[in-house]
Amino acid sequence: MTGVASSFDDISAAFRRHFIIDVFIKKGMFNLSSEVLLMVNNIVKYENRLNSIPLRKFNSREMNLFFSIASRVRDQGTTEITFSFSDLRNLSKNDRHGETFVQDLSSTYDKLLSLSAWTDDGKVLTKFVAFTEYSIDREQQIVTIAVNPKFKGLFNQLSTWTRFGLEQFVNLRSTYSKTLFRLIKQYRTVGKRNFSIQDFRTLLDIPDSYRPTDIDRRVLKICREELSPIFKGFTIKKLHKGQGNKVTGYTFTWKAEANDEDDFLKGSWYEIYNKINNIENNDTLTKKEKIKAKKRIYNTYTEKPIKQKENLPKNGENDLPEEQKELLRREIKERMEQLGLNNDHI
Repeated sequence: MTGVASSFDDISAAFRRHFIIDVFIKKGMFNLSSEVLLMVNNIVKYENRLNSIPLRKFNSREMNLFFSIASRVRDQGTTEITFSFSDLRNLSKNDRHGETFVQDLSSTYDKLLSLSAWTDDGKVLTKFVAFTEYSIDREQQIVTIAVNPKFKGLFNQLSTWTRFGLEQFVNLRSTYSKTLFRLIKQYRTVGKRNFSIQDFRTLLDIPDSYRPTDIDRRVLKICREELSPIFKGFTIKKLHKGQGNKVTGYTFTWKAEANDEDDFLKGSWYEIYNKINNIENNDTLTKKEKIKAKKRIYNTYTEKPIKQKENLPKNGENDLPEEQKELLRREIKERMEQLGLNNDHI
């Protein structure tokens, strides 16, 4: 499997120019700040076994924090990982501050300490906790997490793996959508995945009290709205068996991704444009669901600073020829028009 591009040298000049514009639109900025690059460059990659560990009782913010941490475990040579509050807020898109943010961190790490994993070489099955200790330094505004060395094995020397862009993940709101997103990404080049009803309940941590109609309304409906923009041709089919047409499982299908598809520039204008097209061309979505799905996209990507499209790049980009600056202006305007964006959306 092809690795993620490690530098802009691997990107064509034309593609690099488009990427600059994409960052402008996405962040309302006109320079490649460390915050932008921090998110854009983060790919989460781990051994498939992690997908079989239910993240019980994790809320959406806690899942964001967990996978923000997971995106860094693979790159660390030690068993201790340190984050600044600022980095974690940017990575997980958490806009809380002060003691409220500390409480978010504390509740997340309490759950991390109870998270168990395992190894099995065919002879010996070993279970262990994933994280052994954490500390939150309010004064220095840093978090230090101790990772069990065995757990690091889920991120290194991988024979089978799941990979996705962190920004794609944190932009999803529902915990059900986040989990199903990961499970589909495991089979991203296949285009199909089946679940028994019991496995589906366990992996998505669906309450036992939910009947199939509750799953339709509270789980599948939101997953369809949030994942149809990401996975082209996304469909959900119920599996039935026996008397009473009892639901026994679900089949999810989508257009299979190329084996070497690159997640490096997720969050760009190309992703927004493709999401809108995927919604419009998905015949399984009702008109109302399409409107709601597109509204989610607009709410995610259309920030107030997008009006500042007349600004030009900073930090060395101002030496662009006037002709190229004008081209950037026109492309930004055209892209906003193609997305149906104007001041009424903002």
